[in-house]
Amino acid sequence: MTDISAGNAGNRPWQQQTGWRHLWSVSWPIIIANVTFPLVGAADTAMMGRLDDASFVGGVALGSLVFNFIYFGLGFLRMCTTGLVAQSQGRGDLREIESHLVRGLILALCLGVIFVIATPAVHMVTGALLTASEAVESLMRHYVGIRILAVPAALANMVLLGCIFGRQQMRLAMVQIIFINLANLALNLFFVLGLGMTIEGVALASVIAQWTGLAVTLGLVSWHWRDLLAGARQRIFTRRPAWFDPAAFLRFFEIGGDITIRTVLILLSEAVLLNLAADIGDLSLAAMQLILVMFGLICFTLDGFAHAAEALVGEAVGRRHLPMLDRVVRRTNVMAGCTALVISAIVWFGGPWIVGLLTSQQDLAALTLAHWHWAALLPPISFLAFQMDGVFIGATQSREMRNAMLVSAALFAVAILLLGGLGLNGLFAAFTIYLGLRGITLQMRMGHVRALVAPHPMDDS
Repeated sequence: MTDISAGNAGNRPWQQQTGWRHLWSVSWPIIIANVTFPLVGAADTAMMGRLDDASFVGGVALGSLVFNFIYFGLGFLRMCTTGLVAQSQGRGDLREIESHLVRGLILALCLGVIFVIATPAVHMVTGALLTASEAVESLMRHYVGIRILAVPAALANMVLLGCIFGRQQMRLAMVQIIFINLANLALNLFFVLGLGMTIEGVALASVIAQWTGLAVTLGLVSWHWRDLLAGARQRIFTRRPAWFDPAAFLRFFEIGGDITIRTVLILLSEAVLLNLAADIGDLSLAAMQLILVMFGLICFTLDGFAHAAEALVGEAVGRRHLPMLDRVVRRTNVMAGCTALVISAIVWFGGPWIVGLLTSQQDLAALTLAHWHWAALLPPISFLAFQMDGVFIGATQSREMRNAMLVSAALFAVAILLLGGLGLNGLFAAFTIYLGLRGITLQMRMGHVRALVAPHPMDDS
């Protein structure tokens, strides 16, 4: 077997791969990179907020919601790729990694082109599901019509990110994420403030950032993986290329279908939460949204450890090494749990300052602070859910993820029925219980992951 180039995890001693220093080295770059995600959304809103007409803000908000559903719904492209590549990395199979890369990029680009072609259908569906003033809907359609051109590149970037995660080259992933987000931010400023464009400038910034990011990432991957990809062009375009494997494509979509069901249930749970808060009143809805924004920031931070779990669990499964698997799960959980406690303390003691940054409305700030204890509880309650997601993604145990989410969603519905009448406190209690259940139900299925690993020990030298 040809030796794997940079990121040759499969040939390193398992003790080194599960050391605290290595676990931190594959976690911190993603934590840093994820900080840039909220900046882009804030910049989109800020650019439109400078215009005289408030409908521009609404148009971007609803348009962004459309793409959140597209990207969340197709997030399996990144997750499937991470798990499959990580397992191939553990086996040291170069050609299989190449096949996963090519197969994923072909799927991503094809799905992206379908969305571009189906733009009229996207307009029709969003018009039916989202209600707003005529001005906001018109701006939303304009925004979606331009930004949808970014979808093929964005999906391809997901696949590349999945490959990079799977090979544990997190600094390369950090470069990709930060480059795309900062390019988006700079182009926002240039088009809106520099050229005087409005909503089309924000949409165009996303399009250019994603396609430029794809070109840059392909260049970086080609350079860093030049040993792995040597002669790839000849292999890709042969009469019977290895990547053209109907069974592998079917496996990809089977995993993707399970993950999509899980993702839809996550989105629906938050939609139910917001809808019930809206029934209480506009102020309650706004307070709920502010705390969920805070929860989103918490998720971005803790995701670094979950991505480390994805990559290293996948490698352990590829190596069929049970001690490595157990140590990866235990140590990444400890790191995420300790970080969650630190975040919880920061959220609790920094409550007045954080809320002051999120809103200047006194009534809204007072109501949010009255329920701020829930925001402080979210990190220690939810971290296990993120970690277990990472474990099962790395092991490509998507069916177990789907089944666990079905149980959690059903119990969330019961909690909503029992506690929903208690106002915002009841809703937050139900949501907190649901997040805890997501982690517990997956933890209870760890036997399925451990069963993938051969019981015989490998050479620990």
